Amino acid sequence: MAAVLDGSLASFKLPEVLTFLQTTRKTGRLDLQSDAHAAQVFLDAGSVVFASSNQEDLRLGAILTRKKRISRDQRDRIDALMREEGGRFGQLAVQQGVLGEAQLHDFLKVQVSEILYDAFFWKGGTFSFDDVAQLPEHAVTISVDLANLVMEGARRIEEWAQCRELLPDDQVVFRIVARPAEDKITLTVDEWRILFLINGRRTLEELCSDTEDEPLQIYRVVYGLLSNKLIEPTQPPAARALDDDTDSANTTRLVTAHSDDTVRQAPANFGRESTIRDAPEDDTSLLLSSEARLLSYRELMKPTVAQLSVVNGTDQGTVIPLTEAEYTVGRQRDNSLRLNDLGVSGKHARIFRGPDGYVIEDLKSRNGTWLNGARVFHAALKSGDRLRLGATDFDYQVLYEATPSPGTTSPA
Repeated sequence: MAAVLDGSLASFKLPEVLTFLQTTRKTGRLDLQSDAHAAQVFLDAGSVVFASSNQEDLRLGAILTRKKRISRDQRDRIDALMREEGGRFGQLAVQQGVLGEAQLHDFLKVQVSEILYDAFFWKGGTFSFDDVAQLPEHAVTISVDLANLVMEGARRIEEWAQCRELLPDDQVVFRIVARPAEDKITLTVDEWRILFLINGRRTLEELCSDTEDEPLQIYRVVYGLLSNKLIEPTQPPAARALDDDTDSANTTRLVTAHSDDTVRQAPANFGRESTIRDAPEDDTSLLLSSEARLLSYRELMKPTVAQLSVVNGTDQGTVIPLTEAEYTVGRQRDNSLRLNDLGVSGKHARIFRGPDGYVIEDLKSRNGTWLNGARVFHAALKSGDRLRLGATDFDYQVLYEATPSPGTTSPA
């Protein structure tokens, strides 16, 4: 049967289409398409009651990970169960004790809103409304005021436009200008986490792709850090494209520590998920972000004293104490820890103190950074870990660590 309403999303924006369907109290299915992106929105008497998408980052597991409700390991474990036994992500998460029924209920509703917000940002595409379409077999209903949903979507669009105007170059590279002052700087945990990922080599685009946060959130945080002079732009990517290994006049066969096959992972296989359950109450409050408690540097960080012991090569037996906030490791002279290993890049890795102790981060080195036999790009270190950079192995040991100071901190 032909659609009763169709058109171009370039001519009629999605909020306008939804508002029309609400005011005319339409019941049916709205199909949305833009290039490879597709979504379906079901309405009952003008109210959105269900939504689905073909995008992996809008699956329930991806949203729960992005919202920090489950870990990557938990998500991967449930994905494996889905492949082996079938079923839906939400049901398996409850069965595994990862989520409670109430938490699942709330995040199924959030998933619907995120599908619509994503479509609000499409630059074009088509829409088609069928007034006789039936809900999928397992779909259940949700109660969200459409006017509030459209207003929240419009706010996000406006804020994203402002962010792109304030930070128009997604290839810019930022670096931290100084160690944050313990008593004066107060940020949320997520803001501290993003600050620690800014290393003078990642572009803004890479920062968005390397984390599971929404790009809008990354832009918000980066602009706030820039405005408060905690970070500054550094040289463009073209200027840092030359490898630092040119400081040696001799050409030497580079060390290949392990096969790259150890770091390849199969993509997650998310199943189609029923996103909503019966609920007569208005769920609009679930779509809005909550206030996050501010933490000082001292409150966030776990005091840690550790050491690296060189276990092979000409420096075997050397012990390197780790007490500072950050170290860079490589062959270049300006590194905190300089290695005379031709398999090590000029700027090979960064070791810095994170909320749970020291963290190792590979700086796009030629031969990689290896932790306990597997190549890593960003990993927390635990006592007893074995690190390999080039042909040099290190044992990592924690000598002292304490829990950060509890308590609530207010902005200075």
